[in-house]
Amino acid sequence: MTAPVVFTSSYSDNSNDNGFQWEFHCGRCSTAYRSPFEQNYLSRGRGVLRVLRDLFGDYSKTIYKVSNAADDFSNTWSGGSASATKDKAFAKAVDLVKDDFRLCGGCGSWVCARICWNDHVGQCTRCSPMAAHQLAQAQAQARGSQYRDAANQQNWTQNQDMSVPTRVTCPTCAATTTGGRFCGSCGTALDLRTHCTGCGHQIQAGTAFCSNCGRPQ
Repeated sequence: MTAPVVFTSSYSDNSNDNGFQWEFHCGRCSTAYRSPFEQNYLSRGRGVLRVLRDLFGDYSKTIYKVSNAADDFSNTWSGGSASATKDKAFAKAVDLVKDDFRLCGGCGSWVCARICWNDHVGQCTRCSPMAAHQLAQAQAQARGSQYRDAANQQNWTQNQDMSVPTRVTCPTCAATTTGGRFCGSCGTALDLRTHCTGCGHQIQAGTAFCSNCGRPQ
């Protein structure tokens, strides 16, 4: 039975018949820290006995001895030996990887030393962010604010006819428009307003009767 890992609750088992290896993940950034691959010599020994049994199949006494040895080895391995060997390998992997993690006294969290730890302060980067990161963030925020201030000082409407309702697509060809009175693709008028033939009141193009005087259009 493997003991719980103190520095993380997230880890994955990459072990196979040839050996043991685990990946331990930082609870803050999820970066994986892999333990060195450790050969599984007991499993390899079982494989060697099986190979010998196949090679010496023509020799009755030899195959009998090798077969018994392979069966005894397999029975031993499938019992407590396999579990105990893997438990020892896991404990060794934990001991090798634990130095890649730090316990923050500020928030009580375990984090990885390479990415989430501020070594100058001795706390995690959430409790004590890196000065360079804070500076870069402050500069980015200042740039954004200065861009908005500079844009607000410019007159972006001087070449725009503010009296014409803006259409973003042409009613005739459905092309995307960039403003103005006419479509740049087909030349259709984008201002769908007209004037009453009787009173001159501004009405929507295609209207049957003037809303001001009631005259048919």
